[in-house]
This record gives sequence, structure tokens and C-alpha cells, in this order.
Amino acid sequence: MHREIRSHAELREICLRELRSCEGFERIDEILIQPRVAPGGGSNWTLAGFRPRVGNAALRGARGAIDQLRRSYELRADPPANMSGAKAH
Repeated sequence: MHREIRSHAELREICLRELRSCEGFERIDEILIQPRVAPGGGSNWTLAGFRPRVGNAALRGARGAIDQLRRSYELRADPPANMSGAKAH
């Protein structure tokens, strides 16, 4: 399956926009996206948290939207911050 590759910031904005349309997520203003190893071609990221927190019923209700986001987007593997191309002395 083809996934659109997005930066962390782009993926965060896409997820916020989509999830705010789900019941119980209207007031979220922060999402924690964590990279993960993509088992068997699966998603290479997961939603690890929301602020303010959402209830379990809202989370279950949004499961379909979250699954669709994970099937549609791939998190770009950004190089580590200390990899500037210059050698350290």
C-alpha cells in the first residue's frame, strides 16, 4: 500500500485536523506522534497521546479515523540532529 510521506510537523497538523472532527476530540490541541518500527509493511508511527486527554469511549469511536491516518501516511525518517555533515573534532 502506498502511503504519503510527511514530516513530523505535517503529520501532526493532518492528524489534528482529522481528529478534531471526531466526537470527544474537538478540543485537542496537542498530539504526541512516536516513530516505531514498521512490522510487515505496517505504519512506522503511532499516536501516543493527546492533550487534553480524551476518554476511552472517544478513543474507541475515533479508532477508524486513526487507522485510516496510519494507512494513508508514513512518517519521514529525519536524520538525527547531530548529523550535520561536518566532522566533530
